[in-house]
Amino acid sequence: MKKLTDEQIQALLESGLNPADEISNSSEKEQMDSYQSLFKKLKTEPEQGLPFNFSAKVTGQLKLKLKKRSDIRFNLLAALGIIAGLFAAYAILAIVDNDAGNTFLLAIFKFKWLLVFCSFLLLSTLMFDQRTVEKN
Repeated sequence: MKKLTDEQIQALLESGLNPADEISNSSEKEQMDSYQSLFKKLKTEPEQGLPFNFSAKVTGQLKLKLKKRSDIRFNLLAALGIIAGLFAAYAILAIVDNDAGNTFLLAIFKFKWLLVFCSFLLLSTLMFDQRTVEKN
């Protein structure tokens, strides 16, 4: 007898036939037994269904993930806005007066840690505000 495929074994079991007597190959018999036990388990109903608020929980979690993603984007845009603002200020000053642009750039480099600290403080305040609003 030719070797049966998984689809053929499933079709035989779904039709209600018991071809276990006709199968001579032991691996096919094992497959047939495993499919029969699988079909028996699938026919039984689960002991407990999903809770009634399952969809509300799932949509709530999805909304929370989307909100976190948008908050991260907002914080990144705020950081990029600070950097872009500094570059724009330097570019305008360099166009108007080259010495003023160079002085601005030297001041930025001189107070770089203060600038980094202030930017960090602003972004951490934004994150703290977003989390406290999220909890309420």
